Amino acid sequence: MGSNDYAIEQKPLSELIAEQLRARIWDKDMAFGERLLETDLAEEYDVSRSTIREALKILEAEELVVSQARKGTYVADFTGEDFNEMIELRTLLETTAFKKALPKLDKEHMAALEKIINEMKQKAAEKDWHALFDLDTAFHSYIVHLCGNSRIVKIYQSLQVQIRTFLMHLDKYYSSHQSFYEEHKDLYEAIATKDEKKVQEKVRTHIEYVEEKLLDGNYN
Repeated sequence: MGSNDYAIEQKPLSELIAEQLRARIWDKDMAFGERLLETDLAEEYDVSRSTIREALKILEAEELVVSQARKGTYVADFTGEDFNEMIELRTLLETTAFKKALPKLDKEHMAALEKIINEMKQKAAEKDWHALFDLDTAFHSYIVHLCGNSRIVKIYQSLQVQIRTFLMHLDKYYSSHQSFYEEHKDLYEAIATKDEKKVQEKVRTHIEYVEEKLLDGNYN
C-alpha cells in the first residue's frame, strides 16, 4: 500500500460523515429545510456529538446547512432569489473561464470531454439523473480548471456543492433525460469549433436554458 492510499484512508471521521450527509441531501433522503439533530445523527452513525458537530460545520461552510442560535441546524432551503443569484454568478464565471480555457484545449482534453458526453448519453438512456448530474459537474469543472486563473477556479470550487445541490432538486423541471444529454452535446460541439463568441453565447444560453427557463413560474 502506497503512502497516498494510506492518506486517503486516514480522512477524518467528521469529513466522512459530512460526505454521507451531503449524499443523503443530494439523494433527497434529507429535505430542504429539514432539522438535523446532533443527538439523533450521533446515535445513527454511532459517533460522538462533537464529530457530528464538526461534520455539520463542514456542510455549513459549504452553505448546505444553516445553524440558527437557539433554534438548531437545518438543511438549507433555497429560494428563487438564491437560484437567480447562482445562475448570474455561474454565467459570469463560466463565460470567462470557458473563454480563457479555449486556447488551451488540445486533442487530449477534447477526448476527455467527449468521454464525459458519451457517458451522459449512456446514463440518459438508463434514465439515471444522479449519474447525469455527476457528469454535468465533471464536464463544467474540467473546463473551468483549465482557464489558468487560480482565483476563478477557487471561487468555482467553493460553489460546487451548491451547484450540485440545485441540480439534484431540478430533475422534475427537465423535459427528459435525453434533452439534458443533448444540451451538453450541443455545448461540447460548440467548444469543438474553438469559436470564442459562439462558445460564450452557448455557455450563457446553456446555463439559462437548463436552470432559469425551466424554473420560470416555479420559483418566481
